[in-house]
Amino acid sequence: MIEFAGLDTSPYTVHNVFTPTQPAKLTFIDRDIVNNDLIDALETPGTQVVVYGHTGSGKTTLLTNKLEQVYSHHITTRCMKGMTFEQILTEAFDQLTPFYESDRSNSSSESAKGAISASYLAIKSSLEATKIKAVNSTEKRALPPQLTPQALGRLIGNSGQCWVIEDFHKIEATEKDKLSQLLKVFMDLAYEYPCVKIVCLGAVDTARQVVDYDKEMKERVAEIAVPLMTEDELFSIITKGEKLLNIRFNQSTKRKVVKYACGIASICHRLCLNMCTSANIKYKQSTLTVIDDHHFDNAVEKYIRSASDSLKSSFDKALKIRRSTKFDSSTLIIKALSVVPERGLARLNLLKIIKEDEPNYTDHILKSHLIKLTEHEYGAILRYDSNSGLYSFTDPFHRAYAQSLQHTDAKQTTQPQLVRQIFITLKEDYAVIEYESSVEH
Repeated sequence: MIEFAGLDTSPYTVHNVFTPTQPAKLTFIDRDIVNNDLIDALETPGTQVVVYGHTGSGKTTLLTNKLEQVYSHHITTRCMKGMTFEQILTEAFDQLTPFYESDRSNSSSESAKGAISASYLAIKSSLEATKIKAVNSTEKRALPPQLTPQALGRLIGNSGQCWVIEDFHKIEATEKDKLSQLLKVFMDLAYEYPCVKIVCLGAVDTARQVVDYDKEMKERVAEIAVPLMTEDELFSIITKGEKLLNIRFNQSTKRKVVKYACGIASICHRLCLNMCTSANIKYKQSTLTVIDDHHFDNAVEKYIRSASDSLKSSFDKALKIRRSTKFDSSTLIIKALSVVPERGLARLNLLKIIKEDEPNYTDHILKSHLIKLTEHEYGAILRYDSNSGLYSFTDPFHRAYAQSLQHTDAKQTTQPQLVRQIFITLKEDYAVIEYESSVEH
């Protein structure tokens, strides 16, 4: 084994402790009320589940950790824009191959199990036989008559697995209607297979934006809202990471991370990872290592550099002129929100600020356009908190970018200049954090 000076041979590395791009395991934080509701829904036969919340609220991490308590295995279908209902069924069917192929030798011992396995093999053969060449030379498969929602449900139920459908909100409305019927099929199959279940995962503010199901199904669908993380929960992520890696972030650094994570676990993980990289920490330290504000500044600059293209892309989508209108709503809204506290504003208060420049601007126009700016097509630069009724930028880096646009011409500004301008804007907020903290203590 390779020995590293100043390091022990612990399995903990900075990349499996702080995980901005994958579900957290070592630093998973229990969120009691949400966790209990989810476990109850997963354990109740026939109950289908819709888990929803803002991007970055920790939905996937929560679900991944809790599924392991109830199911030994589960299959996951990740939806993309343009994906059809038939493709979703086929993709789920393909994931059953390891279970049924490895189980073929034993399936004949039980007639019911053997019949299900035979059904699987027949559908698989039919799928293979219906491969067609598309115009663009990619292979597509026509859905065979045997692969119905009922057949797929029986195959999943027989395998003892749960089916997770991620990002169903990205699918067209016509495809969502079909999912509603799919949920009904799985509900009915629960009498035969008590564990069969679909979990729909969507990054939106209401469950009905994920899937709109029939009223008669309401009592058999559990809607689990996952809120953004609280400051205490974000502090807990940092504290767990400190113990696992034998490091210590100073208090002002922790406050800044929590402040700029803005309830989003992935930002908290990313900033902590960047700070460790800045301090040249890759593994658990043999002696306690302190990380300070200097490392935090480096972490933020690195974050902005890596995110600058996506920030620009998001704002390009938001500010794009799609048709001629009397008001440039995107610019008016972004400008107004960039000069108010980062927690955001209620719609009517936002309207008052816009009216200072555009007296004839109406609430009807504002209401419609605010919704658009929370959607992917418009860059999803805003989010709406249904609890507080406030609209705000998705994260502080979006806000800082918006503020930098007030001082620079984005088209003429180079990436290094833009990164520096955003960093300067954030530095001004750091001073506010330190001042507020000194007042509190």
